[in-house]
Amino acid sequence: RATERGEGGRMSSAVKASSFVRKDKNVGSWDPNSAKWEEKEYSFTQKSWGIKANMEQVPASKEHPQPRIRFTYPLNITEVRYQSEADTLGLRVSDVIVAVKRDSAKADEYIDVVPEQDLDARQGSKQYVVDSVRDILMAGGLCSVKVKREWRHQRCESCGSDRIIEITELGDLTCEDCGVVHRSRLISMASEWRTFADDDNKNDPNRTGGPENPLLSGDGMQTMIQSGGGRMAADQLGTGANLSKSQYRSGGPTNDRLLQEGYSAIQSMVERLNLNSNISMEAKELYKAVEDERQKGIKVGKDVEAILASVVFLACRIKNVPRTIKEMLSVVKCTKHDLGRTLKVVTKIVTDATGKVIPTFDAKNIVERFCSSIGASHTVSKAAEEIVENVNESPTVAQGRVQASIAGAAIYMACLLREGEGTKSGIPLIAAVSSATGAAEATIRDVFKGMYVERHKLVPEWYANKEQLDSMLEH
Repeated sequence: RATERGEGGRMSSAVKASSFVRKDKNVGSWDPNSAKWEEKEYSFTQKSWGIKANMEQVPASKEHPQPRIRFTYPLNITEVRYQSEADTLGLRVSDVIVAVKRDSAKADEYIDVVPEQDLDARQGSKQYVVDSVRDILMAGGLCSVKVKREWRHQRCESCGSDRIIEITELGDLTCEDCGVVHRSRLISMASEWRTFADDDNKNDPNRTGGPENPLLSGDGMQTMIQSGGGRMAADQLGTGANLSKSQYRSGGPTNDRLLQEGYSAIQSMVERLNLNSNISMEAKELYKAVEDERQKGIKVGKDVEAILASVVFLACRIKNVPRTIKEMLSVVKCTKHDLGRTLKVVTKIVTDATGKVIPTFDAKNIVERFCSSIGASHTVSKAAEEIVENVNESPTVAQGRVQASIAGAAIYMACLLREGEGTKSGIPLIAAVSSATGAAEATIRDVFKGMYVERHKLVPEWYANKEQLDSMLEH
């Protein structure tokens, strides 16, 4: 666009306020949205005020047999018609109406705009404005309203408006109403990228480094010396290589290198376990907390793979998608003893350093996944989950057993009550359950024997009746 600036930083009169489109503020730059609230009062005299507020049609109910229009709470102004009475008085979109009164009423007889619960709405319980306020607003005419409006800290020196916006393309702080430029050449802290189509791709075209990374020490803002390349002269190339080697040997960014290697290993584990990115991010945050404590001198353990497996294991627990110890051992080379010992230390460090609560391992959370892997139906999965719940509530059944073994025995019992369930793969049911849960067949049978004695209490009534349970064989 073609604009000129005259004396005092004013823009040309040819530029209208409507041409200034509000932009999202940049992180670290002046914040145009910092605001306080102020209350204003307006009096209307015309039949139509020229405003619209948030409203919707409520369907008929027993108390109200006919559909009706209601204003939702809070009562925000959503539209101000151009050159209407409301526009002339100075009402704005996003003003919040807080009180109304007819001009025939006394000065202190304002009716507050308060919510009223309406349980007949289709979307469940929803807050609506009381009907007395709605009747006044729908009638129009002589009326006064009180509105609550955001008051921004900076106002225009020329027109007094508080509509101060930041034009990121120019780096200017400008009045949206009159166009006066209040500040220029603002420093933007956002990322700045430059690309060149005719570049040979040997040099990095970015003028800035990467974004701040909270997973690295110092938020990743260290300076790295690159060895060089591209069109550098031989002597410059040698100097760059020597500086880079010296920095590497001095151990400046050593901690960051270790963290990045750990993050890569965590990402590999997450992908091999078919977990999503949320688990990966949570595990990286836990690993960062553990490494910070190691830097303070707290002993965690020498087996790095055990530490990485521990943080992934805890991340799965926190996100309610737990994995068993045997599943974790399938993606690392450490022993079960080392992983169990390291897991205890890492759990204590995580809870003390981050304050996060690690949920207990419940077999109910892994039943559905195991049922899916053996091809069992959703009905079998739900029945097995209820069996696990009943087992956990019983003080004697499967006491001291591993949760994976309890889940396997519950799935085995649920499948036995539905002929053909869990055997679609063509292998025996007990072998399929053992392969899915990682528990040995003998262990599953042993746990199942204890559950078989209490089967009438454990199996839900909707899944199997007494006759079916009586005829059930102890396999």
